Amino acid sequence: MNYIIMDLEWNQPLSHMSAQYRRYGKQLMFDMIQIGAVKLDEELRMTGSFNQYIQPGLYRKLHPRISRITSIRQADLAGAPGFSQALSRFVQWCGEDYALITWGRDDISVFQQNLNYYLKKERSMPPVYDLQCLYSNQAEHNTARNRTGLQSAMAHYHIAASAEHPFHSAVDDAYYTALVFQKMSSPQDVLDYPQKVRELIPAKTARDEKSDDLRFTTLEQAVKSRPATQPNCPVCGKRIKIPEGYAPVRPDTWRALADCPEHGLVLVDLVLDKNAQGKKQVKRRAALSDQQNPAYVRTKHLQWANKIAALERKEASA
Repeated sequence: MNYIIMDLEWNQPLSHMSAQYRRYGKQLMFDMIQIGAVKLDEELRMTGSFNQYIQPGLYRKLHPRISRITSIRQADLAGAPGFSQALSRFVQWCGEDYALITWGRDDISVFQQNLNYYLKKERSMPPVYDLQCLYSNQAEHNTARNRTGLQSAMAHYHIAASAEHPFHSAVDDAYYTALVFQKMSSPQDVLDYPQKVRELIPAKTARDEKSDDLRFTTLEQAVKSRPATQPNCPVCGKRIKIPEGYAPVRPDTWRALADCPEHGLVLVDLVLDKNAQGKKQVKRRAALSDQQNPAYVRTKHLQWANKIAALERKEASA
């Protein structure tokens, strides 16, 4: 039996208010634009790779954020096959006897929705196994609920990234995932972690919001404080962590992303405003995002991490 490590990239609508999304969003929230995979034999030796761009059939114009994250350009997709032909090529490459593995749970739900939308008939995914869940259970002080990112797993095994394998390219992320797979103890145990496809449903607009006055008079002071780095979920009040950091979205507002285990993605804003006495004071506002789909949240965090990294590079060169 072969092990197929798979990773996907997908496009999203330019606007969730667009006519396309309002009409078809419930059927297709994300358009697959790349399938990447690496094949390993029973001895965990890499025997081949697969890289296929896909011409999106619904959200044809590549979202600028997706292009920045993945480095995929519109020209890369121009001559690519559509989903059905790309799928046929992938199935043929996989062969007969294999186990399909991904890092995390988002890819298979997006894949299943593309299957349903483009093939116009029900076609179930083959069994897919979750390597991230196995790693999280094996790694010290980790649990399946505390999922570790791929780059953190690479650091754990002293796997160095290289310029010829850039992150957020499906085939290269699959390559790095395969390297982690090779390093793990009892990697075959991944077969004990089958995944379930989750229905992708556009989230309703969340109205939960909480605002607090902080004692700071500048954003630079506020951003380093505990209320900023460990804000509260606006629904349950539990403290949540800021994984990437804050970035300016307006001259008087800095924003960060946080995740509540129970209620999902939270947008945290630090706003410099005037209080009742007319003096400057920072307010902290936390609100649930109006989109809570796992694939959207993943994309949003990737975008925010790139934004923070660009700010740090700019400050370092100043």
